[in-house]
Amino acid sequence: MLALWIECFKMGLRELWRHRLRSMLTMIGMIMGVSVVIICISVVQGVKESLIGDIRRAGRNMILVISEGAEKGRSNPTGAAATRLTRADAEAIAMECDSVAMTCASHGTQAIVASDAESAVIELNGVEHTYTAIRNWGVAEGRDFEPFDIIASRRVCLIGETAARELFGDRNPVNEMVRIGRLSLRVIGLLEPKGFNPLGQDEDKVIIMPLPVLLRDVMAVRDPAVILCSATSDESVERAVQEIRDLLRQRNRLNEGDKDGFKVTTLKEKEEQARTISDQMTLLMFFLALVSLAVGGVGIMNIMLVAVTERTREIGIRMAIGASTKAINRQFLIEAGVISSAGGAVGIALGVIFAMLIASAIEIEAALSPWVIVLAFLFSAGVGVVFGLWPARRAAGLNPIEALRHD
Repeated sequence: MLALWIECFKMGLRELWRHRLRSMLTMIGMIMGVSVVIICISVVQGVKESLIGDIRRAGRNMILVISEGAEKGRSNPTGAAATRLTRADAEAIAMECDSVAMTCASHGTQAIVASDAESAVIELNGVEHTYTAIRNWGVAEGRDFEPFDIIASRRVCLIGETAARELFGDRNPVNEMVRIGRLSLRVIGLLEPKGFNPLGQDEDKVIIMPLPVLLRDVMAVRDPAVILCSATSDESVERAVQEIRDLLRQRNRLNEGDKDGFKVTTLKEKEEQARTISDQMTLLMFFLALVSLAVGGVGIMNIMLVAVTERTREIGIRMAIGASTKAINRQFLIEAGVISSAGGAVGIALGVIFAMLIASAIEIEAALSPWVIVLAFLFSAGVGVVFGLWPARRAAGLNPIEALRHD
């Protein structure tokens, strides 16, 4: 039986080689469909992994407590409203929430920052000494904040790589001075490069200073807008969220029906959002690629119907000398499968090449999964067989006498 299948396969290859130009043109639809499947899935999954990696690099088991309930009617000259979060809330979370390892009250704004040579609009963050530990952000040169820098409201700062380049060029920024209006700060450390976050913002274009200095001397407000928290482990994040919410509601004397006035969000939620969006995009791209594969399948069916018409006399002779309808059916199915499989193989090669080129162009790593490649090949072969069924049945159903009379 195996020898019979091998012989049919050889006959199919000879027939396709005899009409190689027509066979190649027929394979184009299959090539395009398979390559689109691999490119779309690999690139979209690569983007997903890149986004998740960026989110995870943002902080260690990080939880964000963000103020939503600004007190009505109270504002300051900068337009920033007073918040319901306080530095005391951050201290209470660190002391009373067992699932929280560290906390850091924070506030941010933008301002024009000047050095002795240049000036630029820079993101300013007021933080406490635990900030870099929570954010997994090292100091490349100089030193990090110490607790006394925050307690004493020292006029010192850490500077990001992009901000240092815009303000100081190629000079080492450590121990240099920067000015924000009338406020002068000494740079004590250069932060390690962080790159762009998932929103496309350059995280290195930043100056980090003690929170009391930013609140009092830059923004003229009393309380922070955000509290960063780090859970004790990845498994304790959800428990930490509940502990933080319960504690803050208690501290703000909120009743059961009252709104929180703050939002507690985690990086896990952002990871799940990235996964959901990416998976939806992958599914959409996959269905679009199926349309291309279906078009390729119709092309195969059309060519196989033409082949049946051209080889009607040959089919009649084979039937006359004893070939069964199963043998005729098998022969045309194998030829359709060979066309689609060859197109699938070429499509896989082109898909892998173009997926790597596109991923390199957008500076990500293509997620070339073996199961996607195997599935694409099997699907292409299956499409050829499915769309070859009708021509094969038509060939097998010919009347031998009428087939022999065919010119």
